[in-house]
Amino acid sequence: MSDSQIILISGTSRGIGKYLAERYVESGATVIGCSRSPVVSESQGYEHLCADVSKHDEVKAMFAQIRRKYGRLDVLINSAAVNPAIALSALMPTAAIQSSFEVNLLGLMMMCREGVRLMARGRFGRIVNIGSMATRLEVAGESVYTAMKAGVNAYTRVLAKEVYKLGITCNVVAPSAVPTGLSTQVDPSALEEVLSRNAIPEMGTLRDISNVIDWLIRRESHAITGQIIYLGGV
Repeated sequence: MSDSQIILISGTSRGIGKYLAERYVESGATVIGCSRSPVVSESQGYEHLCADVSKHDEVKAMFAQIRRKYGRLDVLINSAAVNPAIALSALMPTAAIQSSFEVNLLGLMMMCREGVRLMARGRFGRIVNIGSMATRLEVAGESVYTAMKAGVNAYTRVLAKEVYKLGITCNVVAPSAVPTGLSTQVDPSALEEVLSRNAIPEMGTLRDISNVIDWLIRRESHAITGQIIYLGGV
C-alpha cells in the first residue's frame, strides 16, 4: 500500500470500519471516514464526514466534497452495514427488511457508483466491499442479511467487469466472525455452532481482514478483481 493513497471508508464509527480507518492512518494514508454519527478523532491524516449511505443526496454531497478537496480517490472500502435481529423470514418486520436493503445493498451500490465516477478521472482505483461468511453458511434466521450480502457478491463480480478498463478493481472480503461489530449481537452458543462449521473453528481477528485488504489495494494487484475472498476456511 502506498502511503500517499486517499482512502474512503464507510461505517467508521465502530467495528471493522473503525479499525480499518485507524490502521490506514497509522500506515500513512489520508483516510476519509463516514458514518451517520460524528466521530471525534485527533489523528493526523483522518477526516470524518457525516453521511448516511442509504441516502442518495448525502452520498453525492460527500463525494462532491472529496472531489473539491482532493481531486481524486484511490481506495473505497465499503464497511457500513446493519444486521436486523435474527428472526425467521415469516417473522421479520418490513421495516427491518427495508433498512437492511437500503444500507447493506443499495447504499453500497451508490457508494460504488460515485466512487467509480471519481476514480475514473485518474484511471486508477481499488474498491473493497466487506462481505460475510453468511452467504456460504446459510444460517436459519439470517435470511435477510444473507440475501443482501449475496447481492453484494453478485454486484461486485459484475462491477469488476464494467470498470476494469478504467484501471479499477473491485473485490469482496468476507471475514469470519470477529470480536467486534455485528458478531457481538449473536448469541454466543449460536456463534460457536456456526464457527464449528469452518475449517478454522474460532473467531478471526481484525488484522486478518486488513492483511487481505493491504494486498488488494496495492497498485501491483491489478489482476485481482471480481473475487469473493472468504476468511476462516468457510
